[in-house]
Amino acid sequence: MEEFLYRLALAMGIWDVEAWKKRITVGQLKRWMAYYRVDPWGSDWRRAGRAAFITAQAMGAKIDEEAEEKFLPTYRSAEQTEEQMIAELRKIGTFRQQMDAREGDGR
Repeated sequence: MEEFLYRLALAMGIWDVEAWKKRITVGQLKRWMAYYRVDPWGSDWRRAGRAAFITAQAMGAKIDEEAEEKFLPTYRSAEQTEEQMIAELRKIGTFRQQMDAREGDGR
């Protein structure tokens, strides 16, 4: 929450954060935090991630509510083995056909 207070203060042009923290109410802070979840100011990557997430949902992608993080450059997915990667790629029809053809040739 401390980080958010400083981010909000920066966006509002407040330099004396300690004095301002004594004036802002918990209710005001909660409303600012709720607004930030809808419109994250000050973070171009976060806004781009939010736009990509909303677009993916609008296009019918089956993604969970936490998936917005996956659109950010800081996201690191779990490591996959070669077998896991091939299994995922086999879900793509063209790739599966090419793999089946290669396996049929004995390669």
